[in-house]
Amino acid sequence: MTHPCVRRLATLAMLVLFACASDDIPVSTNYDPLEQFPASSTYIWDDAQNQLPKNPEVDPKSTAALLRSVIDEAFAARNWHAVTGSAPYRLSYQFSIHTFRGVDVSTATGSLSLLLSDHESGRRVWTGFGQAEVFVGLSPEERRARLRDAMERMLQNFPPAQRPR
Repeated sequence: MTHPCVRRLATLAMLVLFACASDDIPVSTNYDPLEQFPASSTYIWDDAQNQLPKNPEVDPKSTAALLRSVIDEAFAARNWHAVTGSAPYRLSYQFSIHTFRGVDVSTATGSLSLLLSDHESGRRVWTGFGQAEVFVGLSPEERRARLRDAMERMLQNFPPAQRPR
């Protein structure tokens, strides 16, 4: 029979191990249940709706390029492709950073929303959201990998099924 202290230590060790297992960015999605999402489709970027933070620390050109590249890759893996010209859907993003400066601790949290709309009606049919702490010291490759992981999980069940899974 195992001593209760040993069991508690083993349980605590497993909790610590699982808590440190990954840096998963929390993501969520929502969609219009009346929309019939095709297995493959095309979209155009709705650049007029894209939003980046007005922060001198954020380079808008490189941030926009990173977001579009990773998002396009994630959608392409699901047979949804960005095109120029006409498409049945429009995609845009809203990226913001919220900074808290305290006496002893300062943090910055980045929030990313993806908004997929029906091109003809303008009706939003799918939304994805992710939020995580911003780490300034990450390399471009680390940022890309972190964003790619979040996009993969955000689009895990995309396109949404018409029936419950």
